[in-house]
Parts: sequence; structure tokens; C-alpha cells
Amino acid sequence: MVDDEQADELKKMLHEIDIVKSVEEEQHDAAPENSLAQRMEDILDAVKGKELFKDITDPVEWQRNIRKEWERDI
Repeated sequence: MVDDEQADELKKMLHEIDIVKSVEEEQHDAAPENSLAQRMEDILDAVKGKELFKDITDPVEWQRNIRKEWERDI
């Protein structure tokens, strides 16, 4: 669970990122096992060792292609 001080620091960091237009807060009374941090940890555990990006031979070209897709979608 993220405390108020950590949440404030995170909001400050997000506002400094150019592509972030706004930061919305959600209020949850969910149990800690349902928290965002726990879900992210579960996802990371699930993909550990799977070499998700092993097919990428040229990371720069791969990123360039991703950006082109974003531009087409705008």
C-alpha cells in the first residue's frame, strides 16, 4: 500500500513527465492483496524468465516502429 507521502512524491514525478496530461486519484477500500502494487508484482512474477523481448534484434528500430504506430493512431 502506498502512503500519502509516497503518493504525493509519485504525483510530482508524474507531473514532470511531458506526456502525462493529468493524474487522477482513485479511492479504494480493497484488501492489500488486491492493491495495484500487488497486482503489478503478480504480473512481474508471472513473466519472469520468459524473455519477452528476445525477438528484438535492433531496439532502436523497434522503438522507432512503435512511435510510428502511435503517430498513425493520433
